[in-house]
Amino acid sequence: MNRFLLLLAAGLASCGLSSCLDVVPLDVPKATPLLSVDGQITDQGTPAAVTLSLTQPYFNDAPPPPVTGATLTLEDDQGRRDVLVEELPGYYRGSGTVLGRIGGRYTLTIVTDGQTYRAETEIRRTPSIDRIEIQFKEKQTDYDEGYYAFYYGPELPGVGDYYRFRIYKNGVLFNKPGDLIVSSDELVDGRYIGELRLNDKPLVRGDRIDVELLSIPRDYYYFLNEMVTQINNVGLFATSPANVRTNVRNTQAGSGKTAVGYFAGYTVRTASATVN
Repeated sequence: MNRFLLLLAAGLASCGLSSCLDVVPLDVPKATPLLSVDGQITDQGTPAAVTLSLTQPYFNDAPPPPVTGATLTLEDDQGRRDVLVEELPGYYRGSGTVLGRIGGRYTLTIVTDGQTYRAETEIRRTPSIDRIEIQFKEKQTDYDEGYYAFYYGPELPGVGDYYRFRIYKNGVLFNKPGDLIVSSDELVDGRYIGELRLNDKPLVRGDRIDVELLSIPRDYYYFLNEMVTQINNVGLFATSPANVRTNVRNTQAGSGKTAVGYFAGYTVRTASATVN
């Protein structure tokens, strides 16, 4: 029995040394490229901005090709209308005729490649940020020794609010999939939010933390959650990749051409703190 195990181990070792595994190229069907939309309008007094590109095959790591020459118009619920201008290939920006405001509803229309797409969004109410507080923590189960930033602020009464936090360290956005923080008020409706930790790794003296609190539409909240699920869909138990929800619809019934991405409206509230 021992001799058999030794021979088996020797055989496996020699197989590894002689590259027993063959590389099998995958013949992945090429899907028709889809229009990809990444756009936003906020309450910050700046015009709406939209980036248009085309989707690519799953294993293509090249930058997505921009969609140029499209016609984009933006309308609000008060009858104002703006035509977005292409400032860079695939990047379109409004003139400021239509600006975001709390309670406003907005419709974006995109005409490209003989197709017309439409997206609707709104800008919801928002709470304020009381402060960002820096605290020093000794090494313990949940912390390495160092400085950490914590959020403090109220949550508005009435269930149905959704939020995203964007956090910057020394001007650089925490932008990995694990850094995306979204939440609903389902479990904290109307309460005061205190000591919400904003960074996993400790800060050092001189570091500056900037926080943006975005009050986002419900559907955009689920879009972000689904997007992160797909980004993290790797490993042994990964499921087949799938497009997440979108609010961009083709207005031409039966066209067969769809879009991905999102045009979102949201408020932005900011606060910052520096480790002294």
